[in-house]
Amino acid sequence: MTSSTKQLIDTTTGAPRALSDFVMDISTCGIIIMAGVSDNCRILYVNAAFLAMTGYTEADLAGRHSWFLQIDERDQPERTVLLAAMHAARPVTVELRNYRMNGVLRWNELCITPYFDDTGSACRFVGMMTDITSRKLAAQLLSTQSSQDVLTGLANGIGLQQYLDAALINPLYRDTGLAIVTIAIDQLAVLSDSLDEEAIDTLARVVAERLQSCITTGEIVARTRSDSYTLVLHTGKRLDTAARCQALQRALGQPIPLATQAIYLTCSIGLAMFPEDQCDSAYLLKYAGMALTQARQTGRNNQVFYSASMSQQLHDRTVMESALSNAVRNRELSVLYQPQVNLTSGEVSGAEALVRWHHPALGDVPSKQFVALAEETGLINDIGLWVLERVCLDLATCHVTGMPKVPVAINVSPVQLRDPQLADQITAFLATSSLEPALLTLEITEAAVLEDDELTRTTLARLHRMGIGLALDDFGTGFSSLSYLRRFPFKTVKIDRSFIHDLTGNPDDAAIIKAIISMAHTLGIAVVADGVETEAQCHFLRDNMCDDIQGHLFSPAVSADGFNALMISGLSMPEHLRAPPKKLRTLLLVDDEVNMVSSLKRLLRRDDYHILTANSGAEGLAILAAHPVDVILSDQRMPGMTGVEFLSIAKTRFPRTVRLVLSGYTELQSVTDAVNEGAIYKFLTKPWDDAKLRGHIQEAFHRKELADDNRRLTREVYAVNLGLAAANRQQQELLGLRQEQITRDASSLHIVREAMRHIPIAVLAIDDSDMIAFINDAAARMLPQRGMLLGGDARYLLPEIVRHLTPPGQQPPRPHPVELDGQFLLLGTHLMGQGSSSSGWLVTLTPDPQRMPAS
Repeated sequence: MTSSTKQLIDTTTGAPRALSDFVMDISTCGIIIMAGVSDNCRILYVNAAFLAMTGYTEADLAGRHSWFLQIDERDQPERTVLLAAMHAARPVTVELRNYRMNGVLRWNELCITPYFDDTGSACRFVGMMTDITSRKLAAQLLSTQSSQDVLTGLANGIGLQQYLDAALINPLYRDTGLAIVTIAIDQLAVLSDSLDEEAIDTLARVVAERLQSCITTGEIVARTRSDSYTLVLHTGKRLDTAARCQALQRALGQPIPLATQAIYLTCSIGLAMFPEDQCDSAYLLKYAGMALTQARQTGRNNQVFYSASMSQQLHDRTVMESALSNAVRNRELSVLYQPQVNLTSGEVSGAEALVRWHHPALGDVPSKQFVALAEETGLINDIGLWVLERVCLDLATCHVTGMPKVPVAINVSPVQLRDPQLADQITAFLATSSLEPALLTLEITEAAVLEDDELTRTTLARLHRMGIGLALDDFGTGFSSLSYLRRFPFKTVKIDRSFIHDLTGNPDDAAIIKAIISMAHTLGIAVVADGVETEAQCHFLRDNMCDDIQGHLFSPAVSADGFNALMISGLSMPEHLRAPPKKLRTLLLVDDEVNMVSSLKRLLRRDDYHILTANSGAEGLAILAAHPVDVILSDQRMPGMTGVEFLSIAKTRFPRTVRLVLSGYTELQSVTDAVNEGAIYKFLTKPWDDAKLRGHIQEAFHRKELADDNRRLTREVYAVNLGLAAANRQQQELLGLRQEQITRDASSLHIVREAMRHIPIAVLAIDDSDMIAFINDAAARMLPQRGMLLGGDARYLLPEIVRHLTPPGQQPPRPHPVELDGQFLLLGTHLMGQGSSSSGWLVTLTPDPQRMPAS
């Protein structure tokens, strides 16, 4: 260091100010000179910039230690680094939190450099200090924004991850536990389509406020997506956590007032527990998400805790998804055909193509399972096209062998219907296999038509025009509506197998089936019942005029070769299932007294009845389920089930029977109720008069036969009406197509007329009765002296032209000269009707270039 610099630094010498002293004073960087460590680093000099940064005066700083600027924050790690460097007499740069004289916190960057004297001792330290508060605050703000949701002020995914990472290493929570709660608002997807952006933002803020009101100190709410939130609750017991979640659902369930309406929300909740389920933050969030998915699949406003089986299910799904993507390429898929049989003729009327998957390791995978997976993963298009092509090729092969031609139904998913190329792809398959479009029926689920998508309607209309049949599949299981049958050109409705399974024991299913059949037939649409496995089901469907059935009762699904053999063999439905059986009067006697049953049998045998007997109500119901019965005669007093109770059940399950009760005890009230409810036709008393009893039973059979005849006549009328309705529906479709054609033709005609009017060549049209049907503007300008030509008789108005018109059947001449009103013209004539249904002549007039007009 030079002597001049020495004079500058040592303020106690009173030396004159040098240039370097001036530079230090005007510097914007705060400069501080401190004594060595042995002198406790006393402040020896500060410049004006340092005083401005700290708010102190020279007098305030004289002789003080520099550490007082940190006030009570002297435990900053950076200060320890600074002191260590100064004791080691080496340069150092640190960032410190310092306080101005008025107590305001500032961030400073301090660069300390030791100054060595001639002996090599660090006798002074020179510090350069800059204010970095703005930079620090900006960095803190950026850090906050990166971990905070801008709209609600809640933590976002980054903030949640930071919180979890810190909480999971806290020994306190390892003992007491934590709950990771993931919440999804059920209605947000629908509300996003119906509310404006401002209302959606308002909902998000209200949800955030309500969730925050439900947490305690130290817990966190994070908004991880627009419709989902994650909370970390300080509770490790499932029961307590479930109660907390119910409080969250109640808070969110309160109405949210908006400008135009009040909104009510529900939420689905997935939960994972620390440390019970996992100790890693990423896995805990993943498990809570898996539980949320399960909650949403089970319906709205549910909460589900994670379980290990969910991970197994996810693993199984991943394995199956990978295998399914290779199934077509590895030839693991196959198509089976389940015949459909007509209940009137008993003949096979069609079949349904069913796709099957056999995996080498997974075995036979249920179709509902892998079809649903294919729809979720987007593989359904490839699989669906493969099935369509396979069916077309199979049918083409079978027809070569002489198999009778019947339509085959193929299931088409909603995803496929939204593909604009579907109709073109089916057209290509039909062309390749030379298959008639009418032999293909596409089964569409209600889900496919529920949204009434424009593309879906266009595709279905095009397929219908091609001649491909359309069937509404699984009718009754979803949002069944008559409007579907009116809006779309369905030819068939298929009743879902879930209604068929218990129709003989469940009156509600039976009523639904009757309603579906009636509704479809009213519109001229045929009905197919799926999953028919018993004769009782078949009898019910036949009696209620269902058209066709499919199921194991007739045939399971078979291969293409098996279906070909079945069709060639002419296999049909047994006679007793497809036509009313030969009339046999069947009487069921029910009495717990064997002697009484024997007496009744002896009495009634002479009337040529087929008599069945039972000794209890339960036994009687079993017989009714196995055999057709016309009339039931039951004792009243039986152990376990009274006659009235038995007949009431029989009335529900077998309503077409005629039911009588026989008793030696009046029990007036129960019998009266049964009669009033229609469970009992007549009440007879013991002991009986033989003649009267036989008369009552004969009357009961007569009543039953009248009802059967009425049903038969109704069925015949119904069949005729069905045919008329179907014909009317077809006629309406043809009229609609014809109207469309007429509209298109009229539009084309207007376009042609407009074009003809404005072409520069004179054109006239004369019909076969010599009326001038058309004249364009050029012709009107050419012949103004002839007056109003349109609609006039050409023989009087244009005789020069009419004499040259060629009769039908002759070849029209080449253009030849003609004189009209002093104009020399070339007359061209064209006989109409050769390419259309028009008749008459089209006339053109052009100036004759070889002749000059008359003077």
